Amino acid sequence: MSDSLPSPVVPTPAFTYAQFRALVSTLVAEHRTSGPDQNPAYLRFTEQNQAHLDRAYAMPLLPELVATLAQLPRPEHWLVLGEAWCGDTAHVLPILAHLAAASLGTVQLHVLLRSDHPALMAAHQTNGRNSIPRLIRRDATTGTDLGGWGSRPAGAQALSEQLHADQSLHTNQIVKAMNAWYEADNGQAVQRELLALFQ
Repeated sequence: MSDSLPSPVVPTPAFTYAQFRALVSTLVAEHRTSGPDQNPAYLRFTEQNQAHLDRAYAMPLLPELVATLAQLPRPEHWLVLGEAWCGDTAHVLPILAHLAAASLGTVQLHVLLRSDHPALMAAHQTNGRNSIPRLIRRDATTGTDLGGWGSRPAGAQALSEQLHADQSLHTNQIVKAMNAWYEADNGQAVQRELLALFQ
């Protein structure tokens, strides 16, 4: 965990992306997941998410977004609230981490477990919910909030609402459909939304 940065910028405990990946691997090896809910389904999702994390990090980045991030007027810290068991986190977080790594040093990223930071999550809800992943952008020097994004691209959110409205669907069917959406999108929707946000 990283605690060497000023607390107004990065609350602790916080993880670099590499540390988060290592955490997920450890949790899988120990048949656990992050957070207090050790539901067997969450343990299964955590194991499955390793493949999603690998795949999403390798997705192509939008050159215009990478160029925009490299030319930000001030360095930013991106705090991403997530959990090891969360499928949306597994599909979106690697793209955010890859963008930060490609930003020529203008963006640093840390991952915060929602379960470790309830007050921060409550202050950055999406439509009144503790939805994750949630990106919080902060000025890297002052810690001032610069806005955020989350928790899903609009297309994924619309599909999620449609699937959850169908009472005949089992959770596993919903998860499978959401995974298929993310795989078909190939990381483009979240990047287009971020590009619009910065422009």
